[in-house]
Amino acid sequence: MENTALLPQEIQDAIKNKVLTLVDSVVYSAKPLKASTTVELMTPSDTQKVGTTNVNNRKLEAGQFMLVSGVRLATATVAQDATDEQIAAADFSGALNAVVANGELDIIVAGKTILPRNSNRRFVTGTAVALNNYFALDCPKLVVPQAEIVPTLYLSQSTGGTVAARLELHGVRTVRA
Repeated sequence: MENTALLPQEIQDAIKNKVLTLVDSVVYSAKPLKASTTVELMTPSDTQKVGTTNVNNRKLEAGQFMLVSGVRLATATVAQDATDEQIAAADFSGALNAVVANGELDIIVAGKTILPRNSNRRFVTGTAVALNNYFALDCPKLVVPQAEIVPTLYLSQSTGGTVAARLELHGVRTVRA
């Protein structure tokens, strides 16, 4: 990724000296929307569980930086009061739910907006593309270690309690070389 200049100088130096390396990464969280019209898609009580989230407390691990280059918002039909296991097994590969597509999303990291509240129509790409419901960022955004990631979904009406949403942050993350 050519935007490593967004990383702090000491991290750039650690990459140059092969102490750290950048790896492709997807940070994700899947949540039932229930009857809510405002939903935080990552919460402070989240713990890593395959299929529902791969971060704890909506934060990257200590010492990890991530450059986010794209965001994917996907939906799936689930049972009323779906369990984590049902959400993890849900099919998020289809078209974006119409109520969600007509809603809005913002993402705030460490109190700073990295994706301003805007229409979810930007995620409507159809299913014929390699990664449907994906929005590439023109300007990658930096997520620093231990900063809270707060993605909030706003809907004009309830989805009826049978829809789950999955948010994915695509990019590169630092790891020990």
